[in-house]
Amino acid sequence: MSENKKIKTALVSVYHKENLDAIILKLHELNIRIFSTGGTQSFIESLQVPVEPVEGLTGYPSILGGRVKTLHPKVFGGILARRENAGDREQLHEYEIPEIDLVIVDLYPFEATVASGAAPQEIIEKIDIGGISLIRAAAKNFSDVVIVASKEEYQPLFELLESKNGETSLDDRRWFATRAFGVSSHYDAAIFSYFNGDNQAQRRLSLNDGQVLRYGENPHQSATFFKFNNTAADVALANARVLQGKELSYNNLLDADAAWKAASDAYHSVTHLSEKVAVAVVKHLNPCGLAVTGNTLQSLELAWAGDPISAFGGIICFTSPVTGEIAAWFDKKFVEIIIAPDFTSEALEIFGKKKNLRLLVTPVRPEISGEKIFRSVSGGLLVQDEDEGGDVTFTNVTKVVFDQNKMNLARFGVVACKHLKSNAIALVTENTDGSFWLTGAGMGQPNRLDSLRQLTIPRFNLKEGLKMEDSVLISDAFFPFRDSVEAAQAFGVKYIVEPGGSIRDEEVIDACNEFGIAMLFTGRRHFRH
Repeated sequence: MSENKKIKTALVSVYHKENLDAIILKLHELNIRIFSTGGTQSFIESLQVPVEPVEGLTGYPSILGGRVKTLHPKVFGGILARRENAGDREQLHEYEIPEIDLVIVDLYPFEATVASGAAPQEIIEKIDIGGISLIRAAAKNFSDVVIVASKEEYQPLFELLESKNGETSLDDRRWFATRAFGVSSHYDAAIFSYFNGDNQAQRRLSLNDGQVLRYGENPHQSATFFKFNNTAADVALANARVLQGKELSYNNLLDADAAWKAASDAYHSVTHLSEKVAVAVVKHLNPCGLAVTGNTLQSLELAWAGDPISAFGGIICFTSPVTGEIAAWFDKKFVEIIIAPDFTSEALEIFGKKKNLRLLVTPVRPEISGEKIFRSVSGGLLVQDEDEGGDVTFTNVTKVVFDQNKMNLARFGVVACKHLKSNAIALVTENTDGSFWLTGAGMGQPNRLDSLRQLTIPRFNLKEGLKMEDSVLISDAFFPFRDSVEAAQAFGVKYIVEPGGSIRDEEVIDACNEFGIAMLFTGRRHFRH
């Protein structure tokens, strides 16, 4: 088998014609015979390049409203024929089938049509039949045929034609075939997902154009970042614009996502402020600072004050544009990433002096995104809904009635706590101006008593001027024993919010009644592992 092949005949039938003209002119320059269909044929003719209609080859016109154009033995025989196989060559001669050495085809925009909200029948018409068949046939016979399956391969093809004058190697053809099978498998996955709907027992993931990262969680681990098939308009951390700084790492991406989600959720949880800005400070996926106030600088200062030691080297997310005043505030501080909906020119000028600082632009995340969370286990994949939605139903379960003026603070606290790794205990405080902030955070402990005593309370006590009795303590899951309530009252806690649901709920409620603590049940747990 000869590895190098000369392109003599091409079939061109495409939906996207942008940047196709240079290829057509190059094919003409190389004296390559061209077959084509419909609109593509008209496009080629407009370039004053000779082109033969596929109908002239097959003897059939395009029928059924364009559904059948290229599905014919004289087309697929010319693509699938094995050039080194004597029997195939004899049949090509017998049935007057020309060898087709190059196929340029793309597919109807099925995903874009679905995303547009089109009617079902319009979506069905965008399921490509002829194109996908041409792609698979040409890719299968890559030993003899070059397949260009999308507009992304136009430039590589042009460069190949330019550099080798229409000759291709086996490696060249295999590269194009690999890309083609990627296109076809992705297309089929999109169609399946449309028909599969909400069926959770089956799922197809198609990931393309991965960005190889410098390393994974640690330098000895390799890693790649893939985007789901988001459009540029989708509000997603993966679509954030990077304005400056070093390449984002595996850990950077995880922490940036955590900061963006925490800040966005906090923003949505607060409804009593006419003007509001949320700021999150995240370290190792945990918010060490979170605040919602009426202005950006105050939110930043409170979020940073939540745990200024942990904030060093952290990731900061704003729900409002970052100005020069905010940028100047970071002058003597080291952070890895700053995320915001926008940065003023003055802010960019100031941050430009910190060459390694990454700046990301992305809008506030919607309160309900509908996203799924994917996590791997050895030999398998876990898929679940995102823990989202700010609707909380509070039930007062103690003799002491929970102060109605603290309900908004409690709602903010539930959101703050749910973004901490379990077992999580949070303390939140309201300032006199109605602003909220995370004043104590305990997370990642094997029991919640340790989270409360060893982390949450000590971090709260580092702050001057705060009164424990005015703050609200939140647990991400129920208290299994009364010991957490006993520990909380020893430090002066007067308000507790937890999901409830323990077989010992009555024991816990009795402890609150004994100590004069008001407690709310939410009925919703927020584990985060």
